[in-house]
Amino acid sequence: MSPRLDLDRNATAPTDPTVVEAMVRLLGEPLGNPSSPHTAGRRARDVLEAARDGVARTLGCRAREIVFTSGGTEACHLAVQGAARARVGSGRRLVVSAVEHPAVLDAADALVPEGFEVVRVAPGPDGQVDAARFVAACGPGTTVAALMLANHETGALQPVREVAAALRPRGVTTVCDAALAPGLLEVAPEALGVDLLALSSHKVGGPTGVGALYVRRRTRLVPLQRGGVQEDRVRGGTENVVGAHGFALALARAVAARPARAAACAALRARLLERVLALPGTRLVGPHDGLPSTATVAFEGCEGESMLVNLDLEGIAVSTGSACAVGGTEASPVLLAMGLSPRVAASTLRFSVGDDLRLDDVDRVGVVVARVVGRLRSLSR
Repeated sequence: MSPRLDLDRNATAPTDPTVVEAMVRLLGEPLGNPSSPHTAGRRARDVLEAARDGVARTLGCRAREIVFTSGGTEACHLAVQGAARARVGSGRRLVVSAVEHPAVLDAADALVPEGFEVVRVAPGPDGQVDAARFVAACGPGTTVAALMLANHETGALQPVREVAAALRPRGVTTVCDAALAPGLLEVAPEALGVDLLALSSHKVGGPTGVGALYVRRRTRLVPLQRGGVQEDRVRGGTENVVGAHGFALALARAVAARPARAAACAALRARLLERVLALPGTRLVGPHDGLPSTATVAFEGCEGESMLVNLDLEGIAVSTGSACAVGGTEASPVLLAMGLSPRVAASTLRFSVGDDLRLDDVDRVGVVVARVVGRLRSLSR
């Protein structure tokens, strides 16, 4: 039986074995609460701060600018809501791209009952947001602007540097969700010019349940959760010490391997698209030169959910361009924002590769996809 192939790396990446080993060793130590003053607590605090220093070195920033969270979603919520509430005296207008992850969109929309206005800027047909159009949307009263680095569904890259450079003189706090970028794109906050940058451990080979938010010095945030003085009073609650240790190691390894990893993923993506787009009635959704690991393809005459199930039975994991909802399937807001019809959006699959795959693996995927598409189209006639 052929081994299973994981082409759903945007959902989660396999945990790096080196990271697992390091975490297991640490779990064997008598660690206390990092806020406790006794020996076991001080040891935990040392591990936590070493992890913070590691993340900061990898990002090229100060250790005090790193806040550990429970993951990318919390980091995005803290960034969007924390910054908006901290600056309520200057305005109540937030500008976000319409293709942000729900972690950003839902966080922004939750502020509307508090009197905030949320402006969504639509992308072009390729999923990319025009920088000038985004900046123009940041009119009077805008205090926070959120633009992701790479889209989670299409891989479309967004003009974060240009937007941040244009908004800095206006005093707008810029938020960037960079969860998928480490190991594939530059993520140094200084290079991007953003004020807040959200990262997720399990997207880069680290453990689940931990993430980080870069907070540029002098950027004010209102905490989402209180109850302690942890994380410089920005995020109350006992820190995940072992998780932070694993995350720091995984992030460092991913960023160090970026040139080779990005090149390997780009070659795999190109080979996969060569095979899949050779099928009649298929087309790429999104840019040709997006995130090196990601490609979304529409298959005429097929339902994405049916394809996903059939591919899973064949030992291949992918994702759809639709989000399952209770009682039915809703078309992806990202794809609808790009101008796709609900029917076309429902016919998409997202392939996201990792550099541990081989060209032979994606060739196998191409063969199986062709077989599944043929079978489903014959059933729909």
